[in-house]
Amino acid sequence: MENKIRILLIEDNPADARLIHEYLRQVTHQRYHLVTADTLKKGRETLLTTKTDIILLDLNLPDSMGFDTFENFYSEFPLYPIVVLTSQNDEKLGLRAVKSGAQDFVSKDDLTPKYLTRVIRYAIERTQLQRNLYQAQQLAKIGNWDINLDTNEMTCSPIIYEIFEKKQGEEFKTLQDYLVSVHPEDQEEVARKLKKVFEDGGSFEVDHRILFSDHRIKHAVFQGKTQTDNNNQPERLVGSVQDITERKQIEDLKQTNELNIRAIQLRQEFLAKTSHEIRTPLNPILLLTTILLDSSLSSTQREQLEAIKSAGETLLAVVNDILDLSKIEAGKIDFSHHGFNLRQVFDHVEDMMELSANGKGLKLIFNLDPRIPDRLVGDNVRLTQILLNLVGNAVKFTHKGEITIEAKLKKQTKEDAKIYFKVSDTGIGIPQDKLKVIFESFQQIENEDNRRQGGTGLGLTIVRQLVKLQGGNINVTSMVGVGSAFDFELRFDLTLQEEGPKQDVVIDKSKVAGIEILLVEDNPLNQMVTKKLLSDWGIDIQIANNGKECIENLRAKNYDLILMDVQMPEMNGYEATRYIREQMEPPLRDVPIIALTANAFTGSDDECLRVGMNDYLSKPIEIDTLYTKILQHARTGKRKLDAGKDFLYVNGNGTKISREEESQKTPENMPIKQHTDLSYLQQISGGDETIIRKTIEKFLETTPEMLEKMSLQLDEGAYEELGRTVHKLKSSVAFMGITSIKETILEVEKIIKTHSDFPLLPRLIGKIREVIEQSFAELEKSLPTH
Repeated sequence: MENKIRILLIEDNPADARLIHEYLRQVTHQRYHLVTADTLKKGRETLLTTKTDIILLDLNLPDSMGFDTFENFYSEFPLYPIVVLTSQNDEKLGLRAVKSGAQDFVSKDDLTPKYLTRVIRYAIERTQLQRNLYQAQQLAKIGNWDINLDTNEMTCSPIIYEIFEKKQGEEFKTLQDYLVSVHPEDQEEVARKLKKVFEDGGSFEVDHRILFSDHRIKHAVFQGKTQTDNNNQPERLVGSVQDITERKQIEDLKQTNELNIRAIQLRQEFLAKTSHEIRTPLNPILLLTTILLDSSLSSTQREQLEAIKSAGETLLAVVNDILDLSKIEAGKIDFSHHGFNLRQVFDHVEDMMELSANGKGLKLIFNLDPRIPDRLVGDNVRLTQILLNLVGNAVKFTHKGEITIEAKLKKQTKEDAKIYFKVSDTGIGIPQDKLKVIFESFQQIENEDNRRQGGTGLGLTIVRQLVKLQGGNINVTSMVGVGSAFDFELRFDLTLQEEGPKQDVVIDKSKVAGIEILLVEDNPLNQMVTKKLLSDWGIDIQIANNGKECIENLRAKNYDLILMDVQMPEMNGYEATRYIREQMEPPLRDVPIIALTANAFTGSDDECLRVGMNDYLSKPIEIDTLYTKILQHARTGKRKLDAGKDFLYVNGNGTKISREEESQKTPENMPIKQHTDLSYLQQISGGDETIIRKTIEKFLETTPEMLEKMSLQLDEGAYEELGRTVHKLKSSVAFMGITSIKETILEVEKIIKTHSDFPLLPRLIGKIREVIEQSFAELEKSLPTH
């Protein structure tokens, strides 16, 4: 059986009350529970204490008469369905009540059991529908309104008053009341839209703001349309108001985010291009000054060259700081995960900072907790970068005393260890009011040291970000005139899923000999180095200086592979690749293309693949990687190789030499590989044979000892010392024009710097030693006679 419907009857006439009770009792399909009250006051009290589904309200009561009865009661209990009971001559009051919110009205003289129960059922159902509509309008923040065009009377749903935050008694009676609540700057536009719809009919929509007394602003959309009578004349204007403040905020936020994203993209593009343009001239500047500083110079010349080198290194440091911070902010920085020894990290920091500390008479003290495990797993390069920044900062602002670098074991489990690091100094200190800003970008404490030594103010910002990205937090304490201390904690794993031993790439020239490659590159030095390398492998290589020349060459000849630089004048690598893929016909359209990119930021690799390139290589190019990718992508089906011949290389005349031809050569007719090129030495010496002779003699005198030292350091595993020796050897080798091992030396330096791939060192050092020892005979023959 259905649940009872609970009815509150507010009626002062006992006969009418008994009649309604009797009518409800006669209904068999529905059960009712009737509660009566004979005054409005008792009705209010009953409603507050008794659960009620519907109210039957007589308008004429001892304590309230007429329409005021309904209006006062409805204002207190607007959520209850109310059916107004009228006498025969109260029909106008009933209609007025319905317009003001009553669900229905019935004449007592017309009541029958069936009619009464139908009115009750409909009133309850309509109320439920209205509640659902109200809830939907609340969720959508939209309310409806209605204007009688004859009387200009306006009625609005409760949601509209919630939007405008109106209290009882502040309702909109007319359209003018609404307009007054619109933002003053928007009233003219709203009035214009309304005037047009009044004159021409149809519909309108206008956005406007709502200004509150506390200066808050909401955004609303006000829309409506005309309704006509039976004669097609405008009768009413109906519509809605929706609060779109949140949507507006989301749209503004989205637009702001899009602008921010675009700004970040533009900044990344600018920094990538700028870094490329700055680094390109800086590298030869620093290289040439290093080479010249190893030669015989007057004191004035040496002083001037050292100033040039110092300025160049400072500029390079500024560029590197900005790029590091930009990569961090863009989320394009990765952390490696491999085993390392913390003692080696401390030794590296000491080696790097010892000279600058000693130059100021400062003492570096390293305290390493012996409980720290010998092998930690994490990013030792980033840890070194953090410590170098902190120690470098300490050296900069300390004029006497000492700088202490310490590491303590804070906590250790089977899986990991938490290490506490602290760098403290006896420097000038930092004012308390500046401690909160020193980690912010481009912030520097204003003092004589900063004005004299300069810097970007990014070092500590980078440190904080690097620590934070690894799950740590850096703190600082300081006292002016006493010193400063920076401390942080980092967690390191103790176990690492070991990968299989890295396999050395064996470069078998016979596998790539005869391949025809088009190198698209605008840098003459890169052209020279790449051409020499690939020619030594027996590859037939041709050069185009930009994308336009690439397309012209490709129209004339179908290559096995294109090595495509991405940044070039006239037509860059992306544009050239798109043209080849979209405009040219097969098989030219399908030529494999490998990008050569020097972009300082990640993400350029995605762009390479998106425009149709097959792969990409990052500069500086690793020889093993280049060889592997050529094997992977070059089209072997069209190589112009003689049948049955296994080619080793292409000689200086462009003739391919096969393995069979090579094996038939006698020592007398065998070409001797030239390792040295003294043209640069002759150029910078102005052709002075005395300088040339002394430079070569010095190289022949000092280099054998350096080679022996390299071998000894390699055998003992003294990699940091080996790195310094190789670095020192690099400038001497460049002076003698021994370019064939330039990439090998750079690879050695990279391995030592990153503390990875140490098993590759014996082969690389052996290659360096072999080439240099072979160059001795050439240099002895080239010595100028007196």
